[in-house]
Amino acid sequence: MSEKKKTVQELNQENRSKWDKLRFDTQLIRAGEDPYPETSNSLRIPIYATKSYTYSTSSEFFKNHYYYSRTENPTLFALDNKLATLHGGESAISVASGMGAVHLACSSVLQRRVERIRPNKIKNLLPQSNPEIIPNILIHVNQYTGIYRLLTKIYPQMGIECRRVNLCDISEVKKSIDNNTKFLFLESPSNPTIDVIDIQACADLIHEVGGKCIVDNTFSSPALQRPLEFGADFVIESLTKYINGHGDCLGGAVIGPKNDILNIRYYWQETQGQVLSPFNAWLILRGIRTLSLRMTRHSSNAMKIAKYLENHSKVTTVQYPGLVSHPNHIVAKKQMKDFGGMIGFELESVEASNKFIELLKLIKVGVSLGDLTSLIEYTSLMTGIDLASWERKSMNISRRHFRFSVGLEDPEDLIDDLDQALEQI
Repeated sequence: MSEKKKTVQELNQENRSKWDKLRFDTQLIRAGEDPYPETSNSLRIPIYATKSYTYSTSSEFFKNHYYYSRTENPTLFALDNKLATLHGGESAISVASGMGAVHLACSSVLQRRVERIRPNKIKNLLPQSNPEIIPNILIHVNQYTGIYRLLTKIYPQMGIECRRVNLCDISEVKKSIDNNTKFLFLESPSNPTIDVIDIQACADLIHEVGGKCIVDNTFSSPALQRPLEFGADFVIESLTKYINGHGDCLGGAVIGPKNDILNIRYYWQETQGQVLSPFNAWLILRGIRTLSLRMTRHSSNAMKIAKYLENHSKVTTVQYPGLVSHPNHIVAKKQMKDFGGMIGFELESVEASNKFIELLKLIKVGVSLGDLTSLIEYTSLMTGIDLASWERKSMNISRRHFRFSVGLEDPEDLIDDLDQALEQI
């Protein structure tokens, strides 16, 4: 009698048990990338460029895990399994962009189960139908502008109150949470001013009222910080940035409990269609294998440059978690294995700032971050260009602020470029 063929789900469970026993750097190379599904002996997961999957019988169809590539694709599943393993989470879903991941995670937390209710009764479930129990959410006063727009301008149109709070001040967080607070969303380090927020303290407070803690971990990646270990319920990664690391594709991911990720995959992703292409998933798998090596170099380069900037007479402020001068350096040491490649700094005047950005030669001016190549942005004119002046002021983004994504070039060459530009202003 032939041995019963194991389902993809059974193979996945066996593989995950094996991957969890490995150390992080080995997981980067091997997790998610056993021959899976077992259709070839390829060393690397293939690109499954298909829209659907066919079977000989209906029973065979229901035993397998792949039906339609809007929700299931083997190349994406390899990436999902790797990300879940690296974060120590139960499950993960990779999607088209970091912003897509943010919206899917937030939507799933705010979800009311309405799919079996007659349409004319759905209006009774809208928040506006009972103004005494309007749900609210908490975000940091300084938030990446894309997330800021989503949560402060779009979600309120759906009846969700968004409260902007200084999440670095735990007493202020405690005062702002009530029984209608559905989730607390934080980035640490934050974009663009590199604030560091105590994940454990925020998670403990929101859990007291039954809410969820969602952490955007893009600036750190799982190589430097694993928020689930500090009480986060969901982790967001913009795969576009450090995890891919090569600046050649977009992607995002949500990592969290298995049942919640299943809900995101088969309800929210199925409905909204924020699908990552198999080719982009393959590129991200290619990039992630060197994540630890890259993050070590990003961090060491950034530390040298942060110290240089801190000691330069024409630089007024430097924000880098690895500096003792950072207001939450102690929290960063508790949460982070190393301090990453992102620096915020300001010069002495707007005139000097305008001139400085034009004088750089080696360092490229551009939005985004996490590339091999160093990128610097003049924050108020680039990421913050669509913000009103009062919004930038409320986020502590001055017209002298720069966000510097330190790349993998020789740090002395980067310092030479900064030095020649600063000497001319």
